[in-house]
Amino acid sequence: MKKIALIVNFDKINALEIATKLISMLSGKAELYTDKTGFEKLPLLTYKPDEELFSICSVAAVLGGDGTIISTAKRCAPFGTILLGINIGNLGYLSTFESNNLKEAAELLLSDNIHFENRFMLRASVVTDGKEASVYHALNEIVVSRKSNSRLMDFTAYCNEKTVCAYRADGMIIATPTGSTAYSLSAGGPVISPDADTMLITPICPHMLRARSIVLPPEKIKIEYNANAELAIDGQIFESLKNADYITVEKSEHITRLACNKELNFYDILQKKL
Repeated sequence: MKKIALIVNFDKINALEIATKLISMLSGKAELYTDKTGFEKLPLLTYKPDEELFSICSVAAVLGGDGTIISTAKRCAPFGTILLGINIGNLGYLSTFESNNLKEAAELLLSDNIHFENRFMLRASVVTDGKEASVYHALNEIVVSRKSNSRLMDFTAYCNEKTVCAYRADGMIIATPTGSTAYSLSAGGPVISPDADTMLITPICPHMLRARSIVLPPEKIKIEYNANAELAIDGQIFESLKNADYITVEKSEHITRLACNKELNFYDILQKKL
C-alpha cells in the first residue's frame, strides 16, 4: 500500500477541517503518516520523525501556502520525496491544487504515476576566517541585506575571481528560476521559466540609475559586503553577518520535486496567479 505523508500548517484558517476531509478520502487506500505537529492535531495518523517520514513516503501532501511548501522542501529534498501542495493560504503559487479540489488532489496522491518537475535549489555557505561556518539550502532565494538600522551598503558578486556585478543598495537577491516570481520579482527582477538552468541576481533598492538584474549560469559565486549585514534563506532562516565574512552561493546537490497539474503549465499559472 502506498505511503503518504501529510504536512499541515494549522495556523491557516480551516486547516484542520480540510486535512480531515483529505484523510477521509485517503483512508483505507494508503498508509498515512505525519510529523510531530500533525500528530498533535491528527492523532489517528502515524507519527514519524523527519528522516524516517520522508524516506518511507514517496509523496507528501502539503496543506498550507507557499511558505509551508518551501519549508517542507528543505526538509524532504535530501530524500527525493514529491511535494503536492494544496493551497489553503493566499497566493499559493507553488501549489498543485486549491482546497476546493480535494477530490482531484486525493486521486493524484494515490496515483502511481505522479507527474512532477525538478526545481533546483541553492546552497549558501557563510565563510568566516577562511572556513565554512554554516550552510543553508534554499528553494527560492538567498538574500544578503543591510541591517534595519544601517545605511546603504556596497555589495559585490564574483565568479571565477571576476566581478559579475556591484551595487550600492539595501541588499542583493540571488534567486533560482522558481524564486524569480517571489522576492526578486517584487524588486524588479525578470520572470524566468522554472526549467531554465540559471541563477538570478537582483539588487534591492539600488542607489544607481543603471542597476539591473543579471541572469547567469548556476556557477559558484562569492558575495562580499562592506559592513555588518544579514543573511536570509527563503525569508524563513536568518543569520547576522560580520563584514569580515563572505558568502558563497552555488547550485545545491538537492532538488525539490514539485507535483504538477497536467492541465496547467507554467504560463497558465503565471497568468492566473500574477
